[in-house]
Amino acid sequence: MNYYPYNSYGLPAGRQAHYYHYDLSLMDYPITIFLGALQGVTEFFPISSSGHLLLVEHFFDLPVESFKAFDVVLHGGTLLALLVLFWREWRGIAVGSWSLVFGKLNNDNKKSLKLLGWLVLATIPAAVVGLLLGDWIDNVTRGENRVLLVAGFFVLVAVVLLFAERKSSNPLNPPYQGDLKPRQVVIMGLAQMFALLPGVSRSGVTIASGMLSGLSRSVAAKFSFLMLVPVTAGAVALITRKVLAGELSLPAIEFVITGFIVSALVSYFAASALLKFVKKHSLIVFAVYLVLMAGVLFFVG
Repeated sequence: MNYYPYNSYGLPAGRQAHYYHYDLSLMDYPITIFLGALQGVTEFFPISSSGHLLLVEHFFDLPVESFKAFDVVLHGGTLLALLVLFWREWRGIAVGSWSLVFGKLNNDNKKSLKLLGWLVLATIPAAVVGLLLGDWIDNVTRGENRVLLVAGFFVLVAVVLLFAERKSSNPLNPPYQGDLKPRQVVIMGLAQMFALLPGVSRSGVTIASGMLSGLSRSVAAKFSFLMLVPVTAGAVALITRKVLAGELSLPAIEFVITGFIVSALVSYFAASALLKFVKKHSLIVFAVYLVLMAGVLFFVG
């Protein structure tokens, strides 16, 4: 890898890697495809996208910090995948919103608007914490012990997944399959805040919190993925503004297009696969993966 320093800060050569930018002119297809696939898989599987990106940065000497603008491309692919995967829900919300303003509401419109209200409610906690503490959390968690920190959060998420699975398997406490309740939406929204920490899987903690609130695994997973849309759209809008302002740079257009397509395709199939998986299988396999990964990280970290 080749790097160049932040000249505006006057930092001498030899400082830590996170003070350097990866030269985006050296971007190639293997890196583009790898990052797009990593985004697509880890965003939906309960194994933490931020944690894996931080580990990539640490072990492969790839400064993910320098890819913040490219990150908007990858998240844009994820956003497209979610819009396609849940097109019926988004169409219902669009039609319901139009009917609310210009027409008469029917039962379907009301259900769609209710879903919209739940998504807004679930997004508020993470949005507020992200705006107020996002940069501070990012700085704090990029210290010398970041690998051990990620490993610790991997174990924590694994414990939460195991606990949620144990409770949901209780025959005296059957999972709820009906409409979401306000309490369940708030619980999942609050859980989403913790995904700002590297190593804490957003899908993992939101699905687990939904299960702990009484939802079935499949209902919790679907709402968890729907919750990702406003969060992702907000992140895309924020970074796009920085790109347009010239604060961040993008690689060549062919890598932008490739990254977007790879991220969109992998995101779509990963989300679809997990939604099918959770209907018949538990999340214990992901908990085991996180524990094994944590063990390796504790050993090498």
